[in-house]
Amino acid sequence: MKLIKQTLTALVAISALSISIASYAYTDAPEEMVPEDAAEPDMSAVSPVTVGDITYLSGGVGKAESVAMRSNAKNYPLEIVFIEKAGALEEYLSEVRLQIKDVNKNDLLDIPTEGPYFLANLPQGKYQISAEYNGEVKTQWVNVTKSKHTKLVFWWRAL
Repeated sequence: MKLIKQTLTALVAISALSISIASYAYTDAPEEMVPEDAAEPDMSAVSPVTVGDITYLSGGVGKAESVAMRSNAKNYPLEIVFIEKAGALEEYLSEVRLQIKDVNKNDLLDIPTEGPYFLANLPQGKYQISAEYNGEVKTQWVNVTKSKHTKLVFWWRAL
């Protein structure tokens, strides 16, 4: 009886592993797992913009520009990524309304993004970051320091 239980337990474990492997084989690898050299970085369409004390880059549409933005992220203390999730699938978003306010809720930046990546040089401090996509607003607070890179991800569920 003990041998039958052990055999059944082993079969269930093997079946679960087989199902996991099969479903993994049909999903796309997250973009972060794609080697950096999969495309030549191309920053030609993305130029730094300065508004007040904020210098930022917004973009990442297309493989080459996406690789360039990700490789450039370490040069900026704040990185923001915009993603729509539909089940197991993720789609990177552009034209997200982005607002940045200081700790006193003064408006510092209010723009539509030009791609799924937003990189910003902000003075050290605490900021309220709001992002709106399809009428749904998400808000996060972030502490920006020059010595630490911070990454925020905004997620929306597909309609």
